[in-house]
Amino acid sequence: MARLKVAWRHLAEGVAALAFATLFFAFIVQVASRYVFNAPVSWTLELCAIAYVWVVFWSAGVLVPEGRHIAFDVLYHWLPPRVRRVVAIFLSACLAAVYLAALPGVLDYVRYLGRRSTMLLHVRMDLVYACFAIFLVAVILGALVRLGGLVGSRWRFEI
Repeated sequence: MARLKVAWRHLAEGVAALAFATLFFAFIVQVASRYVFNAPVSWTLELCAIAYVWVVFWSAGVLVPEGRHIAFDVLYHWLPPRVRRVVAIFLSACLAAVYLAALPGVLDYVRYLGRRSTMLLHVRMDLVYACFAIFLVAVILGALVRLGGLVGSRWRFEI
């Protein structure tokens, strides 16, 4: 199981690195074509936008654990551990419930976007925004895993 987890982590990091490298490559091509050759190309802007969407949602959903996200938690850390546990259970359950309720509509909309494509590269829009559906599923699974940890005997490691 540990080897599978490490393999998944490497794959997820590889996807994020590939998306970021694509973003960087397109940006460099755009800068060079515009300022060095004085012949701007439009497709790089579209590729940058697509890669940026993938970097943000893929990384936020799959790579960055919930505890590492930016959060306003000043009041949360003032609470005693048992109260923090209750708050964490409530918030994790709410997060999972809201994202789970949104998931069917998001999946339906992403499927609908398959009828359209980007203007310059002609990439199907469902492929562009599939990362948001992946993000939702990853957040739901993360919240459920955290809930499991919070109701278990080792809950202090989760808060």
